Amino acid sequence: MQKSEARQFFLNQRKSLTQLACNKLDDLLLIQFQRFNWSNMNCIGNFYPIEKQNEPNSILLATYLKYILPNVKMAYPRILQAGSAMEFFEETEEFTENKLGIIEPLPLHKISISEMDAILVPLLGFDSTGHRIGFGKGYYDRYFENKVNQCLRIGISYFDPIPKFEDTHQFDVPLTHCITPSNIYEF
Repeated sequence: MQKSEARQFFLNQRKSLTQLACNKLDDLLLIQFQRFNWSNMNCIGNFYPIEKQNEPNSILLATYLKYILPNVKMAYPRILQAGSAMEFFEETEEFTENKLGIIEPLPLHKISISEMDAILVPLLGFDSTGHRIGFGKGYYDRYFENKVNQCLRIGISYFDPIPKFEDTHQFDVPLTHCITPSNIYEF
């Protein structure tokens, strides 16, 4: 399947979810999330979910991480002014919404990828080789360029993978893991 077809397929699946279905999938995601080995993690990148896009509740997952790792530092992305790249900043109690409707932390304390043990990655869908599709802006692929071995890249998805995207290219950075309501995938 081509990425454009897969993007539309997963978008349609997401749009068909009710709030009740999302809540149930979030509960099942949390169960799988609890099975993952989070020991020895000091700093984890996360994302604020876009509710109107029916994204998984990553804040629920972060709450669990803070419970089991009381000293964990959480970082969240901000899109840079030019709009072609992003950086991560330590979680703040105040946040802003950018022009794309993405919630971002205040840019007070930048966190480099070398400080993070794992990054939870939003996505629409993924394939059995760990390649993901998002909304097509490429922020995460550009962020991970030349940094692929520095931290775990853990996708969070409501849906299981499709077999393979036919049109991946050299700049696509695969996930190391993906957590779904039914499984933990390792690539």
